[in-house]
Amino acid sequence: MSQTETPNWATYVATTEPTEHERLRLLQEAFDPGSVALIDRAGVRPGWDCLEVGAGAGSVARSLARRAGAAHVTATDLSTDFLAPLAETGIRVLRHDVTVDEQPGEFDLIHTRLVLEHVVERERTLARLASWLRPGGWLLVESASPVPDLSSVPAVARCLGAVSSVLGETVGTDSLWARRLPLPLEAAGLVDCHADGHLAAIRGGSPMAAWMAATLGLVETTALETGAVTEQDLSEAYAAYDNPSFVDYTWLMVSATGRRAPV
Repeated sequence: MSQTETPNWATYVATTEPTEHERLRLLQEAFDPGSVALIDRAGVRPGWDCLEVGAGAGSVARSLARRAGAAHVTATDLSTDFLAPLAETGIRVLRHDVTVDEQPGEFDLIHTRLVLEHVVERERTLARLASWLRPGGWLLVESASPVPDLSSVPAVARCLGAVSSVLGETVGTDSLWARRLPLPLEAAGLVDCHADGHLAAIRGGSPMAAWMAATLGLVETTALETGAVTEQDLSEAYAAYDNPSFVDYTWLMVSATGRRAPV
């Protein structure tokens, strides 16, 4: 996740801890199928230079490497502790702040997932990414917007709302930004812009539900201190996320694409 001088994900995430690696593993298991389908629709071919922004534990970068070749993939994040194995495969790994650091190259495809909604100056950052594309290159953005009101369990709704409010007030997360896509891509000067939204099924006991629970765990202390939730709310929400009979549709995932105009 991108870092600025304001509070950021590092406030909540111990980036070297096994618990965070497990949370990222669950994220990958839940969201990789959609991400892989998105990059395949872009038509990644051998020799394409690809950039993965906010690479996390590295699964999307690996998928890009299988299609473009490892030497043509750059994986960046503020913390690269979980990305060391990528470097051993020939993927270029960089500790990089996408909001301020120098351009890491010129690319045929740039992908980022669940990053830009947490960046305070997201529109300016998006324009930076667009400027790093070669003519005809693709920018793929995956962003999410929780929809607590759709929850079938009131405590889950309150906890999901608390995640959005805590991150909004401390990190600067905009939980509604995804719903504006693809307009920000068009504002960045890209063409052929398109977006699709999907309400993911959250089944108790699934990787998706476990990831939701782990993410709630990141902010539960702050949420309790601010009165956004109660201990009872947390207990009921965690129980729901662990119960296979629980099904919810409260996570809107938006996939947006845009292309830099060919010369």
